[in-house]
Amino acid sequence: MKHLLSLLILASSGIQMLAQADIRPTFVGGTIPGGSEGARMICDGKLSTKWCIDEPDQMPYFIILDAGRQLGIVEYGLTTGDDTNMYPERNPVMWRMSGSNDQQTWTLLDDRKNDRSLPAEGQQEYRFKPHATGQFRYYRFEFLRMAGGSRIQLSEINLYDKVQTPIKLAFVSTNTKAAAQTGRRRPTIAEDASMVADGFLHTKWCIDEPSQMPYTVTLDAGSQTAVSEYRFCTADDTHSYPERNPIAWRMSGSNDQQAWTTLDEQTSNRRLRDENEQEYRFKPHATGQFRYYRFEFLRMAEGTRLQLSEIKLYK
Repeated sequence: MKHLLSLLILASSGIQMLAQADIRPTFVGGTIPGGSEGARMICDGKLSTKWCIDEPDQMPYFIILDAGRQLGIVEYGLTTGDDTNMYPERNPVMWRMSGSNDQQTWTLLDDRKNDRSLPAEGQQEYRFKPHATGQFRYYRFEFLRMAGGSRIQLSEINLYDKVQTPIKLAFVSTNTKAAAQTGRRRPTIAEDASMVADGFLHTKWCIDEPSQMPYTVTLDAGSQTAVSEYRFCTADDTHSYPERNPIAWRMSGSNDQQAWTTLDEQTSNRRLRDENEQEYRFKPHATGQFRYYRFEFLRMAEGTRLQLSEIKLYK
């Protein structure tokens, strides 16, 4: 209730609420539509629900979505289920995407034969560019094979009629600096906070100064820009040191670096895994036109050492 109230306050103050995707499709039909894990869950806008079925005699499983009007889809997103890290074999690896305006004649737009792009991560969206596009109102997805077995699970299918544009960032400031005369390893120039905006995955911000927590980095978008998505990239040796991944943080926006508006707050998010130089996507709960974006890292998976290779913003 407290979280919902804060979002309502943001909306009333002129902050635009962020939609799950640019297009909000409605459910038309699918394999096993009803139930708590039926096909209708695929476009309810909630990552906490999912489509999860195991009916091999009804394969290929299908989903039909209504975009509301004729649109050219340039990207579509498949979002994994909440426990995909435990059951990665449920990810689809073979599927078709088709478009129609009457649900009778279908045009094939994408055909994936053995695509294992979906990660073994829960509630993670992976986007695909169809091989062809056209102006269609209805979009059908047919899933022919999973990574293992016949059970499929996906939490959401999103449609996009424009590609997200990366924002060119400049490092502004951080609250962290090396502490004098301590037994802890000091951050070097090659591992300071400015590395999160240098465009290279082989460099990183790595710091362990608990007296200066929460660790903060401020980035300049160059102009007032609404951010629809932000991404964290793990460091080059995260597989060896996964405890350095952040799990609690705040994202805020400002135009004068004095008054800050909270746009997102994660209190125990363990989506970042023990993978090197891997990018993870997050959607802020609210957005608005801001030039400066601040990230405050409050807690790591274990200990007080933080490391990230890049922070990226998209409009």
